Amino acid sequence: MNFTKFDGAVTLTRRHALAAAAAIGLAAVGAPAWAADPVPVSLRVDVFFYGAHVPLLAGIADGTYEKHGLKVNAQTGRGSATTLQTVGNRSDDFGFADSGTLVKLAAQGLKAKVIVGILQKSPMVIMTKKTSDLTTPKDLAGKTGGFTAGSAPEQILPALASKTGLDLNSIKKISADIPTRDNIFLAGQTDFSFGFTVTQVPLLQERCNCELNVIHYADYGIIALSNGIVVSDGLIAEKPDVVRRFALATVESIGKSVKDPKTAVDGFFKFAEGKTQLSRNVVTKQWEETIKLLKTDATKSMGFGEMAEKDWVDTIDILVKHADLPAGAVAPAAVYTNRFLAK
Repeated sequence: MNFTKFDGAVTLTRRHALAAAAAIGLAAVGAPAWAADPVPVSLRVDVFFYGAHVPLLAGIADGTYEKHGLKVNAQTGRGSATTLQTVGNRSDDFGFADSGTLVKLAAQGLKAKVIVGILQKSPMVIMTKKTSDLTTPKDLAGKTGGFTAGSAPEQILPALASKTGLDLNSIKKISADIPTRDNIFLAGQTDFSFGFTVTQVPLLQERCNCELNVIHYADYGIIALSNGIVVSDGLIAEKPDVVRRFALATVESIGKSVKDPKTAVDGFFKFAEGKTQLSRNVVTKQWEETIKLLKTDATKSMGFGEMAEKDWVDTIDILVKHADLPAGAVAPAAVYTNRFLAK
């Protein structure tokens, strides 16, 4: 059958039609498989939305994830352990959770891996008042601090003490949950408190309208990987393309958020409007602190999100020595992979 336009401008024969159809077919083959309908996926963060989540929420708000064929539904969490459990049982597809907690749960049978390392340098800190002149770990000898059971900085304090010569037996401990720990520190009932640069430090400084001394665990050689994007081994096996897309979209958004923090924080609040009580000032400072922790000495020449086996070995070693992890229970390969970030 021939279709001919009689004005002489165009004549479409069977040969032309077949060629056009072939071209369309090749274009379809070359186009991304996800171009038509984004795949809905869920993301569970660790707690409330805060500054370390900036690239995740900004990436949703500005369409980065959708460009990679994903429609992401992000929800707040109730701690890393709970987030890891919902990822492990497939209630959630992806999680933003603590690496050390993942290792401990992996020793109990959880099957999941970090696919994008975000907080690679440890955010763990000890805070003191500026007026106290307590600026090093050894200065804490004989002082009083609030301690929360199960909190990472308190668990890893013996490692910091062993590296700095701090006598732990000289410290006076007050047991408290995290909100109470923060409150009694600001009220002057303790000399120091624990926390993370990406959460408590900006929050407490805003609350007291003051500057705090901050003792960073990482400055004393404590290598303990913190939060990253976690996915179950089951989802990796069943939907590796979806996992790859999520990983690539995340590192793309991290790069944009580092380059243009103001726009990224705008995106955070565009997504989190009505879902966070944090001020823009606090979120901005939390993201600024997060940027400092995106790479370790071992990963400084690598791309965003890529992790080094040495850092995982050191993290696991600290947990064995100070957090009751059985030696040999977890190997790095069981809890992390860079395969979805491979060029």
